[in-house]
Amino acid sequence: MTESCKMDPDMVDEKSCSDLQVPMKISESSVVTYLGNNYEPDTGEPITFPFRDLHEVILWSPGEDEFNIAGQPLAQRTKTKESGQPLTLVCHDLMGGYNEDRFVQGVLTTDCYRFYHWQYVDIFVYYSHHFVTIPPPCWTNAAHINGVMMLGTFITEWKEGAARCEKFLEGEVNYKALADKLVEMALYYNFDGWLLNIENPVKLYQIPHMVNFVRYLTEEMHRHKPGSKVIWYDSVIEDGSLKWQDTLNHHNSMFFDVSDGIFLNYIWNEEKLDDSLKNAGDRRKDVFVGIDVFGRDCYGGGGWDTWKAMKVIRKRDMSAAIFAPGWVFECLPRDRFLSNERKFWEDGLHCYLHSHGVATLPLVSNFCQGFGKTFYKFGKSVTSHEWCNLSSQEVQPTFNNCQFPEDCPQSMEHSTSDGYNGGGCLLLRGEFTQGTPAAQNFKIFGTSIEGGRPLLISVTTKEDEKAGTCLVLQLSDGSNIVLWSRVDEKLAVDQSVTPFGLHQSAQLESGSLPDGIEGSKVYAPLTGTDHSALVDIMCGKESGDMDFGGWCHRFFLLPDSLLSPSQKIDVVSAACYPIQNIESNSSYTVKLGNFTICDPAELSQNSHQVSDLRCTAISWHYETTALTDSQGLTTLCATLAWQYPRTFLYFDIFCSGISRDPNNDRQQVPTSEYVFLGRSYGKCYRICHLVVDSVPEGSEGAITLMVQPTTASGMAAPLCEATKLRLVCSNAKGVKEEETASDDVSMVA
Repeated sequence: MTESCKMDPDMVDEKSCSDLQVPMKISESSVVTYLGNNYEPDTGEPITFPFRDLHEVILWSPGEDEFNIAGQPLAQRTKTKESGQPLTLVCHDLMGGYNEDRFVQGVLTTDCYRFYHWQYVDIFVYYSHHFVTIPPPCWTNAAHINGVMMLGTFITEWKEGAARCEKFLEGEVNYKALADKLVEMALYYNFDGWLLNIENPVKLYQIPHMVNFVRYLTEEMHRHKPGSKVIWYDSVIEDGSLKWQDTLNHHNSMFFDVSDGIFLNYIWNEEKLDDSLKNAGDRRKDVFVGIDVFGRDCYGGGGWDTWKAMKVIRKRDMSAAIFAPGWVFECLPRDRFLSNERKFWEDGLHCYLHSHGVATLPLVSNFCQGFGKTFYKFGKSVTSHEWCNLSSQEVQPTFNNCQFPEDCPQSMEHSTSDGYNGGGCLLLRGEFTQGTPAAQNFKIFGTSIEGGRPLLISVTTKEDEKAGTCLVLQLSDGSNIVLWSRVDEKLAVDQSVTPFGLHQSAQLESGSLPDGIEGSKVYAPLTGTDHSALVDIMCGKESGDMDFGGWCHRFFLLPDSLLSPSQKIDVVSAACYPIQNIESNSSYTVKLGNFTICDPAELSQNSHQVSDLRCTAISWHYETTALTDSQGLTTLCATLAWQYPRTFLYFDIFCSGISRDPNNDRQQVPTSEYVFLGRSYGKCYRICHLVVDSVPEGSEGAITLMVQPTTASGMAAPLCEATKLRLVCSNAKGVKEEETASDDVSMVA
């Protein structure tokens, strides 16, 4: 069962609502007027598209395509103790690219490739065989929020590629103009550099210009985006011929010398790896040894044996480039994709990959992997359809089931059968047995959050009747801090009030912890008005009467004196313990729906609302779906855009004045209620065929659109103050119905 996400209109302040006069000229066709390359033909859905020729690239300018701007900044990752540790690059090549992932706002299916093993990856390349490949924002958002760099692809191949190279390598003006565009694109769309793949011969006299092109592009990327990468693919050599070397040598080193690294072709052997090491000098980790998961003449044969190549590479402490791991989706049974994906990364490659967590505050996760059978808001299902949108991924766990011995009854997995916010939750399973420590530990996040600052920590859980859950923070000095699950009302009210308007969490005695949980310091969750105020802030509205579907919130406010500046939080774990005596083996489940660590100063920043809310590219169409009672209904297509001054997680879009819920089979709803339309991960949202009531000839009608931001710390702006825009729809007598996309609308004070 699902229920529409709607709210009492009395909770919303309409005073600041602006009006937009819109003529309702209804098109006879459901096909949306052509809006440009960045919209799907017919439906008008925003899409990501590549640039197919040099002319398109040179004519491109920033500001033309807001939908494809990735909204998430690149998170900082945990640093390993070993300096110069080799890197792992993943090159994503799946069925030509731009499949379901081209739809910026997601798709209504789960039968598409997803990736969530970000902890193993340092650099992710979105690859296609188009001239200039712009990564879809969903991939960049998911990578960035997990601390992984995202690169686009610049490729030339065959006769067309040779002609393009000849053109842009004519002289310094040409190759610099192209490089400048590539830099602008990376900055505008918010990704972190380029893979350069020249798969065609280049005229010998133009090789110096090619070297200078790579040098200039690399230097300009570094200048405009420090830390960015430009990586050269092992293809063309110093005489301009296309000869893959499968090693770093004097034939291709001139491109390695002026870039951030080289991606070696796949047909190498151990002798060629040794030569590459010798020729790389102190830049060993900048040589990315290619592994083709499809196994085409590749060492080890690829597929399930990909680990064999990785073992040889890591034996030499070299970086690796894993090409086309989507093999598990493309070539194996789709109904076993998730289990095969886990097997590929966790069973085979895990031993040869270095795990990284996110070190940036805030650290926020709803454990969503970017898809679901339904969509959850505050513990309740609000859609009746499955979906996929990788932009909805938040920070993924650093640890997985590799942490448990083979015979251990514990497991940790993603589940779409329940959720708090997004598409699912993290499901912890275990078994309490006699004769073993009562508590069982699940490592979740690796991090390196520094001390010397106050911390606000929240966790949302759903426990069965057998188990309780607490958080354990493992510090860099080996000690633990336990965030206990039970409230001590008496101690809570005796705590000092912090500058954030909340009491500090009460410190408890550590002697009464269950067997298996150790902590040098133990803190109780906030209670009373502190607790309810924080729930209100997270939800963006008064939550006293809300039904959270059994999910429980806990908040902890830790003082800045708890950790010294030299101490760090290394690991965040959940410890599950029995809440009754163990008389026989007893299985349990615990669900984690949300986790946050942030600076409590962020509490004062959630009041910011969006500004400059505007609506363009408006068109009206007759309702043509199989609704049995579609008479008198129209559909609206339009683009919403706005400004927002801070970093964000997402924006929720609501609408009143409609009688059908778009997310629940268009069931009837009261027009006075605000209905959830969807979630945007950028500063714009495309409304596609929203069913509205037709306006009788000679009359006016209105719908109100509202945008609620959620900050990067997971705090929703107050819904009652959210920015709104009312579309006043007029149907004048004698207006001829025609296909139109109306941009000529006037703002009414």
